[in-house]
Amino acid sequence: MTLTQREGLLEAMLVEKPELRFTPRGDPDARLIRLVEFLAREAAREFFELESKRQGSRGS
Repeated sequence: MTLTQREGLLEAMLVEKPELRFTPRGDPDARLIRLVEFLAREAAREFFELESKRQGSRGS
């Protein structure tokens, strides 16, 4: 995660902003979308690292 991504995530979670809410379809909270995208990237990165290590241990 880069510094810019981390800063953006922290900014999105500032207390003085209204709380994240689920809204009707077609009008999602942009901060919630950014959070989901960030978490998905992190999960994919971790999964890839684990799979790479697992595949590497098979080849040895």
